[in-house]
Amino acid sequence: MIEITASDIFWIGAMDKISFGLTFMGFVTVLLIYCSRNCDSVGLTLFLLFCGLAFFTAYIFTPSSKTLAAMKVLPAIVNNQRIQGVAENALELTERFLKQYLETQPGKTNR
Repeated sequence: MIEITASDIFWIGAMDKISFGLTFMGFVTVLLIYCSRNCDSVGLTLFLLFCGLAFFTAYIFTPSSKTLAAMKVLPAIVNNQRIQGVAENALELTERFLKQYLETQPGKTNR
């Protein structure tokens, strides 16, 4: 069974802040690239382009808090045999109740 620890909860909550930080750093990098082009510094511009690309790539592959929570919680629920058994039992009870209800209805003929 999968356990969710305190550090998992921390990282799930921190993912949105991390994404915001990567976005902010990307905008700062774009601003610095613009400034470095005015200074005619090719090395600095290339370095900042590389940093901007790294921030953009990290932003793309950083999951949101909702996605990370789903990644941790859904497998535990879907793979849990007890929960699957409850769903099967609930379906069986519902079918049995509906059959009894239809059989006890006065004036209704069974087809």
